[in-house]
Amino acid sequence: MEASRIFTNDNCVGCNLCISKCPCDEANVARMEDGRNKIHIDPDKCIVCGECIRQCVHNARDFTDDTERFFADLRSGKKIPMIAAPAVRTNFDDYGRLLGFLRSMGVPVIYDTSFGADITTWAYLRYMTKNNVKGLVSQPCPAIVNYMERYTPDILPKLAPIHSPAMCTAVYMKRVKNIQGPYAFLSPCIAKKDEFADPNTGGLVGYNITYRKLQEYLRRNGINYHSAPASGFDNEQHGLGAVYPMPGGLKVNVEQYVDDVWIHQVEGQPHASHFLNEYRTAGRSGEPFLVDILNCQHGCNIGTGALRGEDDGMQVGRALHNAKMQARQSVKKKKQRIPGPDFKQFDKELKLDDYVRRYTGKGVRPIAINNQDRENAFVALHKSTEDQRHVDCRSCGYASCEKMAEAVAKNINHVENCVEYFKSVLRDQGTQMEQVAAQRQQQALALRQSVDNILSAINEATHQTNTTKTDVEGIAARSDKMNSISTTLTENVAHLEQEIKKYGQMGDEIVNISSQTNILALNASVEAARAGQYGKGFDVVAEQIRHLSEQSERSAKGALENNEIIAPLLASLRDVSASVLEEAQEVSSNAANILNAVNELSRIQQEIAAAAEIIAVSDGEEPQDQLAMGLPAAEPAGLPPVTF
Repeated sequence: MEASRIFTNDNCVGCNLCISKCPCDEANVARMEDGRNKIHIDPDKCIVCGECIRQCVHNARDFTDDTERFFADLRSGKKIPMIAAPAVRTNFDDYGRLLGFLRSMGVPVIYDTSFGADITTWAYLRYMTKNNVKGLVSQPCPAIVNYMERYTPDILPKLAPIHSPAMCTAVYMKRVKNIQGPYAFLSPCIAKKDEFADPNTGGLVGYNITYRKLQEYLRRNGINYHSAPASGFDNEQHGLGAVYPMPGGLKVNVEQYVDDVWIHQVEGQPHASHFLNEYRTAGRSGEPFLVDILNCQHGCNIGTGALRGEDDGMQVGRALHNAKMQARQSVKKKKQRIPGPDFKQFDKELKLDDYVRRYTGKGVRPIAINNQDRENAFVALHKSTEDQRHVDCRSCGYASCEKMAEAVAKNINHVENCVEYFKSVLRDQGTQMEQVAAQRQQQALALRQSVDNILSAINEATHQTNTTKTDVEGIAARSDKMNSISTTLTENVAHLEQEIKKYGQMGDEIVNISSQTNILALNASVEAARAGQYGKGFDVVAEQIRHLSEQSERSAKGALENNEIIAPLLASLRDVSASVLEEAQEVSSNAANILNAVNELSRIQQEIAAAAEIIAVSDGEEPQDQLAMGLPAAEPAGLPPVTF
C-alpha cells in the first residue's frame, strides 16, 4: 500500500475534526496510541482533497511533494524544464524574480500553464462539438478525478476526457516544441502528484513542487530569491487561461466562445463530492452543457499546497481581475473576441487526440459489515436503547451514532472515541464506587474494632516495657555498685600483698638476728665456764638469752611459713576479684544494651499507638480521605481506564 500524500504528524490530539470534514467515510482510521486517540489516513481511500489540512487547528496534518528531490537533481547538474501554474501570480508577489532564481539553479525553460489552459478550453469545445456531448464534468482538479475513480466510477464516462491545463502544457512542450522532460510543475495543489503519477498521463511531469514546500525549502536554506533578476515565461501569448485558478475560470473561458449555455459551477468540499453523488442519479434531461467543478472553494489560488489562505480572498480576486483586464486590453485593437492564440491556429497546429486522456475506475469498496456486526458495535459502545443510539452529538467525528457504530464494526474507530461511551463508563464506575464506599464503611467498622484491640495490647505491652525498663535500670545500678566493690577489693588485696611482703622481710631479719644472738650466747657460756665460780651468774644469763633467741627464731620461721600459705590465697583472691570486676562490667554493658533496646521498643510502641489512633479517628471517612493517608484504594472490577 503506497503511503498517502497527506499524513498525520505528532501534533494530533485526536479531536476528530478531520473525520467530520473528510468527504470520504473510511479514509480516516482512529487508533488508541499511548492512551491517546490519533487519526491516520488510509491512502487507498484518501482523494488528497486537503480538507483535513485546511480544517485542522493543531497543524497535525502535513503532506509530501517533490521539492527536495527537485533541488537535489538541479544541484547534480540535471536540466529540468518547468511549468508554472497561473496561481504563482497570486501567491508570490515577486514571482518574476522567483522564476529568475529557478533559472539560475538550472531550469532552462519555464512555461505558463495559462497557455495550456487556452489549449484545454479549445480541446473541450472541439471534443464536445465533434462528439455531440454535453453534461461533461470538468477535470482540472486531480482530487475530483480521484473521487470519481474511487467512489463514483459509474459516471466516469461523464468526466471530460481532456487533459488538465498543466498536462496540456506538458503535451504541447513535448509534441510541438520537442522539449525533453520530465518536467517540474510549480504547483498550488498537493493532489497534482497523483495526476502526474497516473499511467494515463504518460509520465511527462516528474516533479510536483508546491508553493508551500518551496517556501519552506527557501527559508530553511536561507535563500532570498528577491535578489535574483526578474524573468518571464517562454511560451506564446496566452488568453484568459490565467483566470482558470479562480472559481468559474473554465466557465469564463468557455463563455468567450459559446453564447447562452448553462455551465453549472461547483466549488469546495464537501459540496463537490455531494454533487457528484447526486449527479449519479440525476435525470439527464435538462443537464448542463458543462459542469465546472473545483475541489477548493476559492480555486487553485488558495489551493491545498498554496501560500494564500481564505483570508486573502480579496487580494487574490484583485490580482486575477488585473490579469483578466491585461488579457483583454488588446480586444479593441484586434477583431478576435479574446487575445492570445487563435483557435483556428490551434486547429492547424495541434492534434486533438494528443490532449485526450483516459481514466481508470478503481471502485473503492466500503468495508462490508452486517446487522449483527453493527449490533455488536452498539453493545460495545454501551448503547442498548434507541435513545442512546440516536444521541448524534458528532464529537466522534461522525454525523450520527449509527455511523460511529459502523466505524467501530469496520475497525476504523474505537469505542473510547465516543463521549457517550465514557459517560456510561463513568456512570457504571460511580455505581461501583458507591458499592465500594459501602464496603469500605463496613471494613472501617471492623478496622475500628481491630484498632481498639491493638491499642489495648499496646498499652499492656507498654506497661510491661516500663516495668522491664525499671528492673533493668535497677540491675544496672547494682552492677555499678558491684563494679565499685570489686575494684576496692582488688586494691586492698594488692595493698595486703605489699604489707605481707614487708612482714616476711622483717621475719628474715629476726631469724638472722636470732642466729647471731644464739652464737653470742654460746660464746658467753664458754667464757663463763672458763671464769669458773665467778662466771656462773653470767652463764645463767647467757643460757636465758640463747633460749630466747631460739624461741624468736622458731616464731619468725613460723610466721614465714604462714606467709607462704597466705600468699597463694591472696593471689587467688586477686584473680577472683578481677573476674568479679570483669563480670560486673559485662553485666553493666548488657544492662545498657537491654535498656537501649527497651527504649527503642517503647518508641516504636508509641508510634504504633499514634498510627492506630489516626486510623481510629478516620475510620468513618470517605475512601479518598483514606487514600490521602496512604491506605490502598479498591479498584472497581471489570471497567476500562478512563482516559482523555
